[in-house]
Amino acid sequence: MTTNSQTLDNQPWYKCGWPWFLFGLPAISVIVGISLYVAANYFHVDSIVYGDYAKDGKAVELRDEKFAHARSLGLSAHATVRDGEISIKMSAAQEKDLPTALYLTIVHPTQDRFDQRMLLQREQDGVYSGAMSKPLDEGRWVFQLGDETQTWSMTGIASIPAETEVSIEPFQAGL
Repeated sequence: MTTNSQTLDNQPWYKCGWPWFLFGLPAISVIVGISLYVAANYFHVDSIVYGDYAKDGKAVELRDEKFAHARSLGLSAHATVRDGEISIKMSAAQEKDLPTALYLTIVHPTQDRFDQRMLLQREQDGVYSGAMSKPLDEGRWVFQLGDETQTWSMTGIASIPAETEVSIEPFQAGL
């Protein structure tokens, strides 16, 4: 009569469960680690930060020279968003400071694939207008306005579709 221990001793190692269990745990850890490494390096895009920032050591500061220049010119704008079209009425302390064209960037705060950049030409009535490449989804949007030479900048925030009117100023806190 053979005992159970003699039967186990005659089996090859690969037919036992314990070696596979002991080899499997580190193998699964290696596979998960490689997968996380690949995902972190190939799918991570840190493009959510927008604006004019400067990094000094570990400190990151907002550079406000462009906002200050827009304030010194007395610039302000009022944008209207309707049906995939945008129109901007702009005012300045002096009429000569109004540019012939504006660059408008519409930024989604969390997903850069929804961002839009457009060049708006000044029309005869003094309004800058243009068509968006795609309509804005529901949510919070940041409107960045600047001139062709990028000497000044202004920002505004709107929650679409609740707000279709956007006030764009040289600086708005909370961005």
